[in-house]
Amino acid sequence: MFGFFRKKPPPSPPAAPGDAGVPAPLAGRDGHIGAIEAITLDGTMHFFGFDFRSDLVLSPLIEDPALMARFASRHMAQRDGTHDKAYWRALVGFAQEGSELCSDEDSRRFDSRELATALDRLDRVRREGSTEPGFTIQYHLRYLLGAAGGWEVPEEAGSEDADLWIAQVAGEEPLADSMRLQEVASRLQAHLNALVDAAPGNWGTLFAVLRR
Repeated sequence: MFGFFRKKPPPSPPAAPGDAGVPAPLAGRDGHIGAIEAITLDGTMHFFGFDFRSDLVLSPLIEDPALMARFASRHMAQRDGTHDKAYWRALVGFAQEGSELCSDEDSRRFDSRELATALDRLDRVRREGSTEPGFTIQYHLRYLLGAAGGWEVPEEAGSEDADLWIAQVAGEEPLADSMRLQEVASRLQAHLNALVDAAPGNWGTLFAVLRR
């Protein structure tokens, strides 16, 4: 279950001289100790910085390995301090091969068409109230959107376990007394909307397919 909390993020710092083309960190998350992670969306690998101690995504999604290294050399650190682009470029290479955050490679791969199909199925549940066997929205994607957004979700979107809602939509878990499946599906959609709305930068735009 996501531990959502609400706080106002600080503004992103202005770019320093020589930073032309380097994106700003998300929500002012500058100087965090972090690592390089990667996901694949529609066949394209995207890199990002991640702070394991705070469970926060630090950067936009960045396709260019060299640009990711430049971002990290400017805006990130390791436990022993800051490092140059060559150091971070090596860590980008490691991220291309594996992940410390999610060891399952399939869980780090996303397809916009498959996500759109899943949302169409969720729409049917909201209209008709019948289960959709096999329905899922990957946990790792929901986790990353939450981490990008700083775990900010409005109270009306709920703070219950989205994994349970997904299992109920798929017919894998029973409904609570007096709960209708349409209501569960609507709560799940509101939750997904809130995740996308809270995700800054291109996280929200690249995964806008989750919003209805």
